[in-house]
Amino acid sequence: MKQKYYHLFMLLLSLMLMASGCLLVAGCLCGWPWSVMLLCACVTIGLLCAIWSAASFLPNQVKTFLGSMLNHDTMSRFPETHDEELKQMYADMNRILHSYGQSQMELETKRLYYDRILRIMTHELRNSITPIISLSEDMMQRPYSAEDTQEAISVINEQCTSIKGFLDSYHTLTHLPKPVMQEVDARSMLLSLEKLYTGQNISIQCTQGLKLVCDEGQIMQVLKNLVKNAIEAPATQIQIIASCPDGRPRICVSDNGPGIPAGKQEEIFLPFYTSKSSGSGIGLALSRQIMSLHKGSLSCSGNETGGASFILQF
Repeated sequence: MKQKYYHLFMLLLSLMLMASGCLLVAGCLCGWPWSVMLLCACVTIGLLCAIWSAASFLPNQVKTFLGSMLNHDTMSRFPETHDEELKQMYADMNRILHSYGQSQMELETKRLYYDRILRIMTHELRNSITPIISLSEDMMQRPYSAEDTQEAISVINEQCTSIKGFLDSYHTLTHLPKPVMQEVDARSMLLSLEKLYTGQNISIQCTQGLKLVCDEGQIMQVLKNLVKNAIEAPATQIQIIASCPDGRPRICVSDNGPGIPAGKQEEIFLPFYTSKSSGSGIGLALSRQIMSLHKGSLSCSGNETGGASFILQF
């Protein structure tokens, strides 16, 4: 609606319509010329069309809004207006469309996320259960010596332990406790981390007096995961910098290892993704989930040494 005063505009149109109608009736009663009568009729019809257009404006806008929701067209946006009531209504509609779009995106992301986990779980369980089935069937078909039986039981135990380890990893990933937020001195936390890795070349830098509102235990777990990955990369130098450049605290963990292969910066955060033969593949996925619970983020990029840099943004 371009008019600034919507209600006044509607009132004036209604008054003009009533006046035109009265003139038309008076003309009929007084025997005015047909040209005057025709003019009054045209004005009346024009005013009726204007009132209909103005009166149907808001229902049409609501219809457009509902149509966008039904068609999942979350990119639609209602324009700015000088009318205060319409301005608030448009702002609410735009906010609802944006929230709806975000929810749809999150649902799709979670669907893909759990589809991938299901495929990996199916693959891992099949690989672990297949030798157990094969071995147990063989044991039922022919007699085993005591030595062969002991070896078969050892293989079965190894496969069952592998399955349990995999399921335990999944349980850890999906049952993170809600973080207990408290104010934490960033420098003290990083110095405690440094002591855990005595003998490693780890340098610490921290903005004076920097405080974090977080669950210290969970953030320490994230930092330990990142330092452990850097050591196993392997990296000979690890640098941890805690700062607050834009009013939002952040911790950057950088190393001079081989870095992350091109195109893998996001893939490494997927559950059970690992390039190590003995890795569970949940360390980085768990770390990102912890940061998500803190309303923050965890991202990865390369650095000038050719290694990797992980940024915890609070």
